[in-house]
Parts: sequence; C-alpha cells; structure tokens
Amino acid sequence: MTENKDFDINSLAIQYGEYYKIDRRENESDHMYRSRVAGELRGRGKLIEAHEAISGRRYDDPYQGALGPLTGIMGALNLALNGRNFSSDPERMVGDDIVAGAITRYEDNSGREAIARVFGLVGPGAGMDLLEAMRREQR
Repeated sequence: MTENKDFDINSLAIQYGEYYKIDRRENESDHMYRSRVAGELRGRGKLIEAHEAISGRRYDDPYQGALGPLTGIMGALNLALNGRNFSSDPERMVGDDIVAGAITRYEDNSGREAIARVFGLVGPGAGMDLLEAMRREQR
C-alpha cells in the first residue's frame, strides 16, 4: 500500500470546524486554524477529534505515522493515569498529549502496555470515557 497523494492535512480540521461551529478568523492560516480547532475540541472534551484535527488523520488511519492521533490519545491517557496536567490552555494540551504519547509509545513500555490493555479491553470510545472520568476525579 502507498500513501494517498491527495492527502490534505487541513481537511479534518475544516470538517470539524464546520460541524462544531468553530469559525475561521480573518487571515488565519491553515496551520493556525487547524491548531485552534484542535484546541477548541480538546477544551470541549473531544479528545479523539482534537488529535484527528491536528494531524489530519483518523485515529485508525494506517498512515498516521509516529505522531498521529493515536499517539496524542495515548499521551492524554498516560498523563491522566499519572495525574499530570502541564497546561490549562487546550491548544498546548494537544501538544503535551503528543509529546507524552511519543514517550509512551517509544520509550516507556509500562505506560504503553497499560494503555494498550485499556484500549484493547474497552475500545477507544470507552477508553476516552475512562480518561474523562479519571480527569474529573483529579479536579
């Protein structure tokens, strides 16, 4: 299989922006809009959509690469499992999730295994529900 040459990294952010009524600002670049949409979605508790918007890929896309949405989702779960929250700004939280996810996926085997078990047992939707419940308990 080869990657789709017509891939548009901004299309999911545009779709989510329209669906969730996140207007594009005047003269806002594609990159800034994508980042802002991801932050807005993260702030609304739409974790999967936030990481799909920033990466332009669906969480189950085989071409998402090392920093795709699954990495961010895993990072958010790992941060929640460890009681960490580095930023209150949702846009920055998306970045924090990605960094934590990269460490989880490629360096911290214990975190990766725990997250893989959670997602394997209950699936990504229920895994996100678990994540949100854990975040509420920490507040």
